[in-house]
Amino acid sequence: MTKNVKTAIQTIVFLTIGIVLFYYAVGSEPIGDEIKNANVFWIGVSMLCGILSHLARALRWNLLLQPMGYKASPWASFHAVILGYLVNMVLPRVGEITRPAVLSKVENIPFNKLVGTVVVERVVDLLITFLIAIAIFFIQFQIIADFFSNLFTDFDTENAVIYLGIAVVLLIGLFVVYKKRHWFYNLPIIGKFQSFIEGLLDGMRTVFSLQQKGLFIFYSVFIWVMYFFMPFFVFYALDGTAHLGASAGLTVLLFGTAAMIVPIPGGVGTFEFMVPAALALYQIAPLVGKSYAIITHAIQFMVIVGVGAVSIIYFIIKNQQLKKHHVESDSKR
Repeated sequence: MTKNVKTAIQTIVFLTIGIVLFYYAVGSEPIGDEIKNANVFWIGVSMLCGILSHLARALRWNLLLQPMGYKASPWASFHAVILGYLVNMVLPRVGEITRPAVLSKVENIPFNKLVGTVVVERVVDLLITFLIAIAIFFIQFQIIADFFSNLFTDFDTENAVIYLGIAVVLLIGLFVVYKKRHWFYNLPIIGKFQSFIEGLLDGMRTVFSLQQKGLFIFYSVFIWVMYFFMPFFVFYALDGTAHLGASAGLTVLLFGTAAMIVPIPGGVGTFEFMVPAALALYQIAPLVGKSYAIITHAIQFMVIVGVGAVSIIYFIIKNQQLKKHHVESDSKR
């Protein structure tokens, strides 16, 4: 089986899972009226935050090129970022290769160098996501405690036996892994994991060698502030969520980020499943929660598709200019 066929099969399988989740999450709920009555102004503000986050990501990306002696146009980097997201909507994770590939072509920067910078970006984003999760745990401790308290209140004998069985199986599995640890250490996947960890550490060392560390930190924080404001401002677009505050916004950000990490094209289904679950912690009605999730997800799609169309035109024009330049250079020789 070729790599392309394998990728196509994985995409179809995960997309099918996403569609099933989407149908399960939304079903036949009458969300049309909620969406129709949404405040367009706040939707527009949310879209602007999305565009600004992508621009900041492009500017931060350019900072990572400086220690290697390369420089890229901010607009070329911006459109490469957008194009990467556009590809990810169809083929998850492929956009992480598309982004450095297109920038390498128009800016004449080695592809492998650009891939390394993308890894560094992901390390930083992963660290920030982890910090957000810790912050939510402490800020929303009572809500989380109540959620699990209610979860265990509904326990009956049958459920207890099921969960006890799962725990026993996990313990046996961990014991087997420990006893056979030397065999597991020699597995190819373990070697890949070790290489991945080493790559993360190399990426973090690159950040410390930056000339403009303060600006890099500013862009990193700004990106996630905009990520926060994108769903937060949508609260005000619906009457049922307009009363929610910053803590609820952080929770939605975490759940939404987790939904998009799942390798389902565009996060279809997982986003509509997890975001209403986050809002349910704040006693938001299912109909309102599902309407909010669809609007927020649609905003992300509209930003990427809308700006992505411009990005495609941008790279077509740039490629034509490069070809023309090469032809003129060859004719002068």
